[in-house]
Amino acid sequence: MKSKEYSFQYSFRVRYSEVDSQGIVFNANYLNYLDVAITEYFRAMGISYSEFINRYKLDFHVVQSLIDYRNGAKFDDKLDVFISPSYKSSKIYWSFQMKCEDKNICSGILTYITVSHLTKKIVSLPEEVCELLEIREIQNIK
Repeated sequence: MKSKEYSFQYSFRVRYSEVDSQGIVFNANYLNYLDVAITEYFRAMGISYSEFINRYKLDFHVVQSLIDYRNGAKFDDKLDVFISPSYKSSKIYWSFQMKCEDKNICSGILTYITVSHLTKKIVSLPEEVCELLEIREIQNIK
């Protein structure tokens, strides 16, 4: 996907504490960046993540993360994170791309599973939640 095709964008600057001894962002920090972007996506949809859990009694757990690293970001780089969610049954697929100006930093897909906050069991994503978060259903994925 090109950045124009994503449904949400979140931008921030790399902090000094996030770079390693080589002067580039430590690879695990990209997952933190994505977590923040997804949290901000919820806020942009009109609900904070904690309010979402309280209202819908649902939570999401990461079950897979696929990241294709292309270039390293450096201290004080402005990163733009582009994300788009889709779902099938109990899974949400967060397609993403991270860029610094025109340079592709990384891209991939995070897969979340929907879990009842009360029973801790996997549940299907309710239609009301799909509408609230503007998540489209995909038909051709297992």
